[in-house]
Amino acid sequence: MEQKTEQIKQLVSHLKKKYGSKNIIETDYWDGDNTAIGLTEQTKQYVVYIADNCKTDNKFFVSLENPPAVNDFPYTPYGNFENLTIDEVEKIVVNHLKIIINHDI
Repeated sequence: MEQKTEQIKQLVSHLKKKYGSKNIIETDYWDGDNTAIGLTEQTKQYVVYIADNCKTDNKFFVSLENPPAVNDFPYTPYGNFENLTIDEVEKIVVNHLKIIINHDI
């Protein structure tokens, strides 16, 4: 995580603080790419790939992965989104990783 861009580090830090390290788990399958990170939930079945593509305008690319539909492939693509704000990324992450938000706290 040290080599990642500041935007990626800030985004991951924000999500972990808000939703907890047990709900937001880094899966850095792209360790050679300092502009991207993968996030997953406890079962590691759902993955959110996030990249800032070296943009400095706080816009992100997000790609979603679901568990495999067939055994021949490690995951099932679920959608790609471009030019997202931090708030939009957060909503997608929470929804895709099925994070339960307790509004009573």
